[in-house]
Amino acid sequence: MKRTLQPLCDKIGHERIKAVIHAFYGKLRSDAQLGHFFAHIEDFSSHEARISDFWYTAMGGRLEHPPQVDMVGKHFPLGIQDADIDRWLEHFRATTAEHLEPGLAEQWVFMAEGIAGRLRQIVVHHQLR
Repeated sequence: MKRTLQPLCDKIGHERIKAVIHAFYGKLRSDAQLGHFFAHIEDFSSHEARISDFWYTAMGGRLEHPPQVDMVGKHFPLGIQDADIDRWLEHFRATTAEHLEPGLAEQWVFMAEGIAGRLRQIVVHHQLR
């Protein structure tokens, strides 16, 4: 019997990733605490597409032109605090729970928590280790 692994990108699918990201950013933009971080983005549909493609590739997907993302560089000048990251994660958990089966949501949230932890370490606490 041959065992094959299925990457998370295949389990969720690119279209559902896009739908989750669209709903998630809708929450972020309307959030009283976080909305101001997104006010400067002029072409939001392009931003969402870039973030969707980032997640798709982070989950193991392959794209002809994968996005180049400087997550630390983009977030560092924003003045993000611990409470902002906590709120971001609340919205992320809620959105994935609304759109995905529990096991898939948990796997994606696990990835998001890792990214949030790294941003918290570097952007909020200015520690490069």
